Amino acid sequence: MFELFTLKDYIILALCALTIGGNKAGLRGINIIIIPVFASYFGGKTSASVVLPLLILGDIFSVINYRKSVKWSYLKQLLPSTLLGLTAGMFLGRALPDRTFILFMASFVLICLILMVYKEFASRQITLPDHWLAHGAAGFTGGFSTMVGNAAGPIMSLYLLSMNLPKVVFIGTGAVFFFTVNLLKVPVHAFVWGSMTWETLKVSLSLGPFVLLGFFLGLKLVRIMPERPFRIFIILGTLVGTIKLFF
Repeated sequence: MFELFTLKDYIILALCALTIGGNKAGLRGINIIIIPVFASYFGGKTSASVVLPLLILGDIFSVINYRKSVKWSYLKQLLPSTLLGLTAGMFLGRALPDRTFILFMASFVLICLILMVYKEFASRQITLPDHWLAHGAAGFTGGFSTMVGNAAGPIMSLYLLSMNLPKVVFIGTGAVFFFTVNLLKVPVHAFVWGSMTWETLKVSLSLGPFVLLGFFLGLKLVRIMPERPFRIFIILGTLVGTIKLFF
């Protein structure tokens, strides 16, 4: 698999790995752009399996950095329904051919983009009721979307933002949530779907250093970068990539 890449391909994938690291450092939402890029190189399930170890690597550093800023009560409310969402996504992914899986993946990315645009331009802040149904719906949707396409970031970001968490608590709670669900996805990719192989792991390993570089660069950019122009750039870039997946 790795031998088929040109230098241009590897540079593109390395930039995507940098983006994953930046997302885990706190630049929330930016890694949604990598989903259509990786899918265009590897297909649906295989691309998710290549990306998963990179996400976990970024999660480890994110948890270490923000471990003192976790709101555990929200995780306890989310995880039961998240497990149900992961299970539903596992069975759906096993049943679908890869082309249909890519269409599901693209659909979830598109939904996430709509949520990101709404959050960006909404005149009032989104608020969710502090009720078990709201927590359950967010957890199930997040679990299902992360299993089908690693696309739960904007959904969970909207949920945590609606809880009016301080910025550092928002990042820390999200870090532990994604670290947990990404670890749970490993046996599904490896043993149920059979999409995680030594070949995919070799690609992930080769891109791992760029995740670390992106994480440390992201820590600096979080403090100095104007957020809104950057988020709009990510939204537009992801929209182009997602349209490409549909066709």
